[in-house]
Amino acid sequence: MRPCERGRFRAPAEWERHSCTWIAWPHNESTFPPQLIGKVEEAYCEIVYEVARGEAVKILVNDEDEAERVQKLLEEAGSSMGNVELHKVHTEDVWVRDYGPIFVYSEDMGVLGGVKWRFNAWGMKYPELARDDEAGLQILNISGVKPIYRDYVVEGGAIEVSGNGILLTTEQCLLDPARNPGLSREDLELEFSRYLGAHDVIWFERGLVGDDTDGHVDVFCRFASPGTVVLAEEERENINKRILERAYRKLANYIEEGGTWIEIVRVPCPPPVKILDQHVPASYLNFYISNSAVLVPVFGVEEDEAALSILADCFPHRRVVGILCKELFYGLGGIHCVTMQQPSIEA
Repeated sequence: MRPCERGRFRAPAEWERHSCTWIAWPHNESTFPPQLIGKVEEAYCEIVYEVARGEAVKILVNDEDEAERVQKLLEEAGSSMGNVELHKVHTEDVWVRDYGPIFVYSEDMGVLGGVKWRFNAWGMKYPELARDDEAGLQILNISGVKPIYRDYVVEGGAIEVSGNGILLTTEQCLLDPARNPGLSREDLELEFSRYLGAHDVIWFERGLVGDDTDGHVDVFCRFASPGTVVLAEEERENINKRILERAYRKLANYIEEGGTWIEIVRVPCPPPVKILDQHVPASYLNFYISNSAVLVPVFGVEEDEAALSILADCFPHRRVVGILCKELFYGLGGIHCVTMQQPSIEA
């Protein structure tokens, strides 16, 4: 059953108006051990506080006890509880960007839809987390939008859209045989044209080394506007520097060959960050654009200030807020990974 597949769809850019943001409250001790979960919850409280200043925040909690505890934490943190909804939906983990639906708008029908691609826990890397595919279906159901069910595996963090037809992704991730065996670039380009309104797909060869998702683009390259793309820049001599310079050349060639005016803004990578003796995939580009602010991960290092300043220039009409959340990255993801925007009907 694939309702609401007629008409042209467009995935609104993240900076377009939201009706709400979806998140799932952290609880998985394999992801965030007891010595870290308190700091992770503090970061969550800051995220909810900032997002709720401009839109509703819909939070998945496992049961009534968790709902009561989360509400108390958020009230103590000063969140605008009139903009917070708690939904009892079982989750294995927090990565709603990857297992939730991607919301789209049909200009022809004037309705919002939700494209629910399959989630298989990053190529069954963590089989127990694949159960969160069901949580994504529950988000789609609660949202009340028109459902669109697709059979391919596409994680939200694996794609980045400009809002006007350009999509960024990596071959390493979406052509991974553990995700989409036998699928070609052309197959996925047709899928993205049909359901996201993408007329151009820029395929980077791979993502950063150290990223457990096998090359998610939201770790290193994001749109800040239809005419601005931000790309991480590594000054240290390592393999990621070479990967990022290849990505820069790919973007530059696309711009030159297509006659498209897009500015490429470089954002420094933070230095190596370790939590509990483990290197984490720290990135300033795993930010989230809410209605009222851009929430940027920071790590308590010198580079934080430069990154925030550059991003503030890229988002002149929004507050740019640094959220100290290095413990969140111990789970191998960041602020963008744990949030999913639902556009407003006016998108």
